[in-house]
Amino acid sequence: MSSLGITEKRRWLVPEVVQTSAMDCGPASLKCLLEGFNIPVSYGRLREACQTNVDGTSIDMLEEVANQLGVTAEQTMVPLDHIFLSEAAVLPAMVVVRHSDGATHFVVIWRRHGRWLQVMDPAMGRRWVTCQRFAEEIFRHEFPVQAQDWLEWAASDEFLKPLAQRISLLGATKEKVTAVLNQARQESDWFGWAKLDASVRLVHSIVEAGGIPAGNQAVKLMDTLLGQIDKNAIYKTIPRSYWSVMPPLSEGESDEKLVLSGAVLLQIKAKNPEITPALTKETTGQEPLATEIEAALKEKPLQPSKALLNMLKDDGILSPYALIGALTVSVAALLIETLLFRGIFDISWELKLADQRLFAVVALMVFVGLLLLIEIPIKMESLRFGRHLETRLRMALLRKLPNLTDRYFQSRPVSDMAERSHSIALTRLVPDLGIHFVQTVWDIVFTLTGIILIAPASGVLAITIALLAILLPLLAQPLLNERDLRVRSHSGALFSFYLDALLGLVPIRTHRAELAVRREHEGLLVEWARSSRSLIQLSLAIDGVQSLVCMSFVGLMLFQHFMRSGGVTGGDLLLVYWALKLPAIGHTLTTLAHQYPAQRNILLRLLEPLSTPEEVDTPIQDDASPDTRPIKRSTGVSIKISNGNVVAAGHSILQGINLSIAPGEQIAIVGPSGAGKSSLVGLLLGWHRLAGGQLLVDNQILSGRNQQALRQEIAWVDPAVQIWNRPFLDNLIYSSHENGFDRITSAIDAATLRGVLQKLPSGLQTYLGEGGSLLSGGEGQRVRLARALMQTDVRLALLDEPFRGMDRTQRHRLLNEARNWWATATLLCVTHDVEETLSFNRVLVVEDGQIIEDDAPGRLAARDSRYRDLLNAEKLVRQELWKGKEWRKIQVQDGYIKSATDASNG
Repeated sequence: MSSLGITEKRRWLVPEVVQTSAMDCGPASLKCLLEGFNIPVSYGRLREACQTNVDGTSIDMLEEVANQLGVTAEQTMVPLDHIFLSEAAVLPAMVVVRHSDGATHFVVIWRRHGRWLQVMDPAMGRRWVTCQRFAEEIFRHEFPVQAQDWLEWAASDEFLKPLAQRISLLGATKEKVTAVLNQARQESDWFGWAKLDASVRLVHSIVEAGGIPAGNQAVKLMDTLLGQIDKNAIYKTIPRSYWSVMPPLSEGESDEKLVLSGAVLLQIKAKNPEITPALTKETTGQEPLATEIEAALKEKPLQPSKALLNMLKDDGILSPYALIGALTVSVAALLIETLLFRGIFDISWELKLADQRLFAVVALMVFVGLLLLIEIPIKMESLRFGRHLETRLRMALLRKLPNLTDRYFQSRPVSDMAERSHSIALTRLVPDLGIHFVQTVWDIVFTLTGIILIAPASGVLAITIALLAILLPLLAQPLLNERDLRVRSHSGALFSFYLDALLGLVPIRTHRAELAVRREHEGLLVEWARSSRSLIQLSLAIDGVQSLVCMSFVGLMLFQHFMRSGGVTGGDLLLVYWALKLPAIGHTLTTLAHQYPAQRNILLRLLEPLSTPEEVDTPIQDDASPDTRPIKRSTGVSIKISNGNVVAAGHSILQGINLSIAPGEQIAIVGPSGAGKSSLVGLLLGWHRLAGGQLLVDNQILSGRNQQALRQEIAWVDPAVQIWNRPFLDNLIYSSHENGFDRITSAIDAATLRGVLQKLPSGLQTYLGEGGSLLSGGEGQRVRLARALMQTDVRLALLDEPFRGMDRTQRHRLLNEARNWWATATLLCVTHDVEETLSFNRVLVVEDGQIIEDDAPGRLAARDSRYRDLLNAEKLVRQELWKGKEWRKIQVQDGYIKSATDASNG
């Protein structure tokens, strides 16, 4: 079905969406396509969805989401050159391209204009590229198909119409095109269509290269190729790259199978008004949308101007109005000042005495002084508004950050968030920008009034000049907004390299990866430079066009005025001054218009996290009947997971989880690396949300209403817990809210930190370095344990590899200490030390995202089980590998090598 008549409702210019990180080309391209059909969606929520239920790198999943969100999307594979043909009608579409480093990437082809394509590349924004150049970037995919299926498709209009158009482009007449198609149709198998397609493609490439002209010569070459191709040796006549369908390379493959080669597209045929977001299965018959997808569709677009006005109103509604009044008086006084200076020329001959002239000069200077006195409070008020705005934004961001979900940060680079917070200081310029705008508007109004009073006949042209001065910058605003946002997005991406270079300096130098990092940085730097150059060029073009147009009308207005008056009068000096002032005011408006997108985009990027929902309540399923009474604060929490499934980036990481834990129970969790142990713990911390099933804590669904309350009662020990570059004491009491000072000594002793503390130069006030860099790995883990021990009212202890970097004796001692400390709390301990779990009453074995065993460790070890296999493998490694004679053993203590032995005698 051709979509040409339907897709005309889409925007002429493709919306520009620049990806935040390297993995965001899928959601960025999808937002671009939806916005192009006037379906507003939140890019931030789409990105979060691609971190959970949706695989943003899968074109299959993007097709499914696009159809859910209100467009008719279809994934298809077509010969590469069919993309650019009007008869193929595949545009707009998302297409897979390949970068120079071999990585694949999604881009959007929006329209074709002659030999040019309008393309939106999420990595760099909107771009214009020729069809020939873009064809070199498209990823050529090969896919096995049944010969009969391809033959049926080749006989349809989807293939025949573009093929006929390609033959016509070679210079063939309609009769010749029909004859060639009929000849191919007479052959019973796939080869007739395939060789015609390949022959036309080869001849077209020769014509494009200038080898032969289109016309009879090209048509004859096509006929010659068709007659010489041998089915048993097809590549002797036409190289393989020109075939869109070919037999399989393996000789053992059946003749019924073919290899299809071409471009993979997600074609958007039209906005479908009959498709509505499936909110409930009962009302629509469709599967309900994922929570993140529904949020992306429902979230209203941010309005920075409205949010800014609301913040300014917090200073009092009278303050802005008083400021506007002062600005009006200031600009009107400037007009009066101009009239006074003009009046000096008329009355100067009447002021014959020195006292009279001195009085006139003093009066004029007093008036100028009053103008300055008006400007000073206006400027001070502008600075005050700026300071208050910046303070409010900083306070709002600081309040919001701790309440954002972990999924929000997982879907965004840390550097991007850092760039947003660093940009807050620039927002203090917003009130000053608004004040300048109001001053400029009043200046235009009063200047127009003066011109109309002096020369009423020139009023129409004066108003025209003023409108042009205002409208030209306004019309250019969308383009300036897009290009400025593109520059800022690239700037945010550049931040990641600075951060990565600082955090990974030692590994980068160790592996000699400086050149690779430099090349990646250079690639982004080039795109940033191109975006900046594009923004500057557009700004200069707008400024030049505005100046040219306005000055042309000023010249016309003055020419007509002097022709009508027949001479020069005293008032003409003011007319010329004010007429020339209009383009200058327009230039000021243009400058303000260039500054506005930067401020708007800064506010937009700041408001995005501020408007992000915090914890989302999980809807209660029909078959669920949890207790709705307040959580009973028992000694430990009870946990129940029924048929739990967890999905991340469209991939299942936990599935079929059924688990019941009684209050105060202590359980060990073991399994191979990547089995899903930490993901299981992450469910309780709120890192993940169940895509299916139910999670009850104290017989209540764990959702936004009580997730925060549970976190206050969790003690979490993990190598990922941050150690701040603050004093030792501050790190210990970080999570105790200054209520646990009486527990400091006990916590230090329980975590065996007294020896560490004695070595620190300033004791409890010693700074530990960023990430605990001044401590060893084992010492850092003990600091993390002590911080958790400092917490009060702990009902759930989560230990995830809590004693990494310590010897077996330390691990055993600290584990016993932790279990005794939290004896009444529910405790889950994730560990790879399988033998240590024998002391627990219950152990879970997790593998491939499932709990495959759940029993007492003694019973599991006594029978044929996966737990016993892990236990035996650990003993084998310890006894035969680590105790082997091939190792040279060195003992290090207190920073010194105390002894060194060579067990293998050399």
